[in-house]
Amino acid sequence: MAGRRQAKPAPAGPPARVDVSGRDEVQRALAGRYGAATRFWENRDTLYLFSALPIVRGGEVQGVVYATRSTNSVRAAMYRLRATLVQVLLGALAATVVLSLFLAGTISRPLSRLTRVAERISQGDRRARLKLQRRDEIGDLARSFDAMAQKLDDRARFVAELAANISHEFKSPLTSIRGAAELLVDGAADEPAARQRFLGNILADAHRLDRLVTRLLELSRVEADPAPFEILDYEALIREVAERASGRAPVEVDCRAPRTRVLGRRAHLASLLANLIENAQQHAPDGTVVEVRVTAGPGQCVRASVHNQGAPIREAHLARIWDRFFTTRAAQGGTGLGLPIVAAVAQAHGGSVGVVSSAEQGTTFTFELPVAG
Repeated sequence: MAGRRQAKPAPAGPPARVDVSGRDEVQRALAGRYGAATRFWENRDTLYLFSALPIVRGGEVQGVVYATRSTNSVRAAMYRLRATLVQVLLGALAATVVLSLFLAGTISRPLSRLTRVAERISQGDRRARLKLQRRDEIGDLARSFDAMAQKLDDRARFVAELAANISHEFKSPLTSIRGAAELLVDGAADEPAARQRFLGNILADAHRLDRLVTRLLELSRVEADPAPFEILDYEALIREVAERASGRAPVEVDCRAPRTRVLGRRAHLASLLANLIENAQQHAPDGTVVEVRVTAGPGQCVRASVHNQGAPIREAHLARIWDRFFTTRAAQGGTGLGLPIVAAVAQAHGGSVGVVSSAEQGTTFTFELPVAG
């Protein structure tokens, strides 16, 4: 087959011999700069990238390297990337929808229900409750809200009961004062003995009203005082109150607790101790001593007990001794608010009160407080 020429088909792409000297990228290369351009070929189904790089020798352009390459592979990769991004976008959109529905069911709806219940309570429906049994933060919020609503309900009942008790306690002395004044107006004032007796009744009832008002103000300050708690030396406070106490029986203090630092309001705790000591002195027989003992209580508590050897408290009275306005000494000026103030101070400080009374051992009031720290 010598001397025979065999023709081969030209490869796909642009012709091998084309005058390209007039193209912009070639002109830039001839000027010493890099040039590049993209062009569609023939039926516009293929996009080519043309690059022209100058050959510089001795500071002069000696020639140009001109290369071209199809960009179809790059375009195909970009199309595949675009399809992947679209799939990712659709997946993210679907996940967002599912997550939104989940949050609506687990957060938005319970919060909307909480809002509705709060509105019902604000309108006077104190029985409204959430009662969610969930174990997450929403469940904790619901239980805290129910506890708050219960406390508000208890507070409303307390105010109603207190108002009824106050009206009852005030009604008797006010009625007595009014009756005595009417009798004086009707002519009893002309008789010296009757006038003296009725005026004495008016003064006694006025003093009782004054004591009731003073005790009620003290009770309200205990339950609504915004003053912050402070760390106190409980033994020192007890000894200070005991030294100030004056009554029919002296006071002795015996401290056996290793730790007596408590967290509380000094004025309120002093009032509590003063009430207990005063109550013990009123019931202590002549010649006896009121004993105040400080010992370690159960757990992280310190216990203070006030003991007297007086007559025991009747069993029927022990169940009511902490009730407001209950007293067996109304004729001696008792208001029935001293021990309720003690109970209110104990509750406000996270403590508890108790009483034990018998003919053999006398009467002992106890008051426990958490130890600070």
